[in-house]
Amino acid sequence: MNIRFERIELADIQARLSAHALTLASPIDSFLEDHILQSHHYRIVVDGEMAGWTAVHNEGLLTQFALDAPYRHLGQPIFARVRKLEQVREAFVPTCDEFFLAHALDDFRTLEKQAYFFQAQPNRQRRAAPAGVTQRRADPDDIEQMTTLIGDFFDRAAWRVAEGQLYVALREGAPAGYGVIERSTLYPAAASVGMITVEPLRGQGIGTAIIRALLDECARQQLTPIAGCWCYNHLSKKTLEKAGMYSQTRLLKISY
Repeated sequence: MNIRFERIELADIQARLSAHALTLASPIDSFLEDHILQSHHYRIVVDGEMAGWTAVHNEGLLTQFALDAPYRHLGQPIFARVRKLEQVREAFVPTCDEFFLAHALDDFRTLEKQAYFFQAQPNRQRRAAPAGVTQRRADPDDIEQMTTLIGDFFDRAAWRVAEGQLYVALREGAPAGYGVIERSTLYPAAASVGMITVEPLRGQGIGTAIIRALLDECARQQLTPIAGCWCYNHLSKKTLEKAGMYSQTRLLKISY
């Protein structure tokens, strides 16, 4: 049996990545999606036929491993070869990707929880925002004040504003926090949502109100909302849950 790996461009594999993402038990958020899209992608070839694909981010982090059905019985020997690509020493594996997870767990050194992935509860009930809190889409005039209040929390803020991704939460006319709706590249009608509250106003329900408003906006745009947070960010986790989201998927960091 001859196994080899052929480096390919994202465009060569993106349709397969999107189709694969739709088979997973839960959606993945923009954090993992960005790592996948920015990876080096490889076609897995067995005896001259394409058998699947894999991807390595920043030379050392495995972000994808998938085999087509006729080749899945070869998963272990092929994964052993995958781990020798570039300088692979870790893997980001979502628990919703059973095939990847099973092989990543066969022979590992350490395992850590990295993040929670959230989705909206079906038929969630909308609760009123705190008194005086409203939300609108950000415009270029908001960027300077946004940078003063939250620094570079949102990368490429000017671009995101131009793309219509950023929102401003106002309390009595003054900025109280900011939200984002970032459309997915892998999913045809999904978007990751996130927020930050201006520091002196935290703990007053504003973050929850921002997420609820973003969920409503996703519904208006016919988008499926996804969210994620670092597994030790307990406040963000509580905010997402209060806003009507739940997590059944974890992102694991597995080291070899």
